[in-house]
Amino acid sequence: MPGSRNHLLCKMITYTKLAVKGAATILVISLIAAFLGYVVRVILARSLTMEEFGLFYAVFGFLSLIGLFKSFGFDKALAKFIPEFLSKKDNDNIKSSIMYVIIIQLITNIIIIILVYIFSDFLAVSYFKSESVSDILKLMAIAFFIDSFVQVLKTAFQGFKEMVYFAGIDLIRMLLIIAVILLGLNIGYGILSPVYAYIIVPILLLIIFGFILTRKTFPDFLKSRFFVSKKLLKNISHYSIFILATSVAGVVLGYTDIVMLTYFSGLTAVALYSVALPTSRILIYFPRAIVGVLLPVTSELWAKKKFAMLREGMESLYKYSIIIIIPLVFMVFSYSDLIINVFFGSDYIDASLAMKILSIGMIFATLTGISVNFFAGITTTISHFISMVMGLIKTRKFITLKMPVAIWAKTLFSGILFIIIIWLLKEIISMNALAEAAIVLVISGAAYIGFLFLFGIVNMSEAKDLLRRIAK
Repeated sequence: MPGSRNHLLCKMITYTKLAVKGAATILVISLIAAFLGYVVRVILARSLTMEEFGLFYAVFGFLSLIGLFKSFGFDKALAKFIPEFLSKKDNDNIKSSIMYVIIIQLITNIIIIILVYIFSDFLAVSYFKSESVSDILKLMAIAFFIDSFVQVLKTAFQGFKEMVYFAGIDLIRMLLIIAVILLGLNIGYGILSPVYAYIIVPILLLIIFGFILTRKTFPDFLKSRFFVSKKLLKNISHYSIFILATSVAGVVLGYTDIVMLTYFSGLTAVALYSVALPTSRILIYFPRAIVGVLLPVTSELWAKKKFAMLREGMESLYKYSIIIIIPLVFMVFSYSDLIINVFFGSDYIDASLAMKILSIGMIFATLTGISVNFFAGITTTISHFISMVMGLIKTRKFITLKMPVAIWAKTLFSGILFIIIIWLLKEIISMNALAEAAIVLVISGAAYIGFLFLFGIVNMSEAKDLLRRIAK
């Protein structure tokens, strides 16, 4: 028994190290990519009129909504099945899985792009209420068509646990998009600058990362056999249907807001919302980093029937994810006005309230990212709550899992004290806004850490054990 326990502990240390290092890699790269994505919005908000800014993101939101049906969840299936086939050294099934997803993407994307072209003029007049939108809609449909295959590459890297490439795609994407947009704006392309950027960049990404996947990550791709297997297609289909079902609420509720705002409130409202949403979504990169590693690691542990390790790992993730995300959410909640004014200017200050509401949704997003992404899922406040409940129920059917509800309650209480301290200090301290924010957050952050130990949420031995797992 002691030998078995030590073996389990050693294995747990290995998977903890893999999970934390993988999550750290994704988190760092994703945060840089998110910042660059934010820079794109800042550039466009300050270079285009508010109506043009709203128009671009109205088209983007509309295509993102119908894009839900481009892959039917098949692309995300690669993150589950590739690790399983890797553990069996089954290269033929790996290649066949990738090819199935590509073929399905091709068929569904062709259908969608044809429909967009047929109805573009009607949508421009009846929905967007601007005839000039028609050409932009057609061009952006091409961009989304190409980018869907980039997503296949991305999930393939996730399945191979190549986390640098998995996260790096978004980083390179945003760097190239910024470069193309700046070039377009300088030569006078205006609103077409981001449109052309979103067409050109996915082509470059396909060339660069397609080469890396087939030559470095999976060098046996060309030598491996592609075969038609009803069993494989059935397994992928069943998994993909669940992914689609859990993603529908998130994607629909995540983009329906922009779709509805476009029709009922106009492009100015879309512009304001398009400032609030990405700011709050920066917070989601923490749970996304966890999810990026969780899916392939979960698949491998499940295939190897290591349920005890899986249970212990997920219980720790539930606990520490909430401990970290709550103060981040409350920081954004407290300083939404300052964030918008610094990055976008006073014209967009009306987006502050929306940002506060959306930031709260990121707490649910964190739980969604772990529980539903025991299978997979993403996007805004109500949808995250629904997905969270679905995920918790579904997860507990597969492994015996003890939810740290008491810990969550104590952590939330600590977070409430944290935000109260922020508000009190903001009333007491009066100086330059940025300097004030820095001082307030340092003091309140130290208090939050103290509350974690005071209320027994974290103890020293537990903290040392976690650090030992990561460092060993």
